[in-house]
Amino acid sequence: MKESYKRILVAVDGSSSSTNAFNEALNVAERNNAKLFILTVVDFKFSIGDPAFINDALKFHLNNAEIELEKLIANSKLSQVEYETKIDSGNPKRKIIEYALENQVDLIMLGSTGRGAVEQAIVGSTTAYVVNHADCNVMVVKS
Repeated sequence: MKESYKRILVAVDGSSSSTNAFNEALNVAERNNAKLFILTVVDFKFSIGDPAFINDALKFHLNNAEIELEKLIANSKLSQVEYETKIDSGNPKRKIIEYALENQVDLIMLGSTGRGAVEQAIVGSTTAYVVNHADCNVMVVKS
C-alpha cells in the first residue's frame, strides 16, 4: 500500500453504497491532501429503438445525474478539498478504468454494490471489474 495518495477517483451512481464511498473518499482526500476526482457514468446498455428517443432519454438521465451529483456535493464538506467532477455516459466499468488512466489516479474508491437489484445480488459487477482491471489500488467501501 502506498504511504499517501495524491489523486483519488470516486465513482458515484446515486446509490447509498456510492454515497458511503464518496464520504470515505472525501476523508481519505483530506488526510492525504489529495485531489478528488468524482465520476458519474450514465449506463445505456439497454438503450435500443428510435435514436431520437434514445437522445432524449440520455439528456434526461444526464440531467438527473447532474442534479444528484450537485446534491451530494452540497451536503458534504467538499469545499475543503481540491476536486473535479465529470458526468459521462457509456459502460460504467470501462469508463471508470479509462478515466483513472487519463487522470493518472493512484486510488479508485467505489461502493461494493451498485444501484440496481441485479448488481447488488452479484456484489457489484462494476466493482469486481474495476478491482481486476485497474492499474492502481482500489478501495471497496462496504455499506
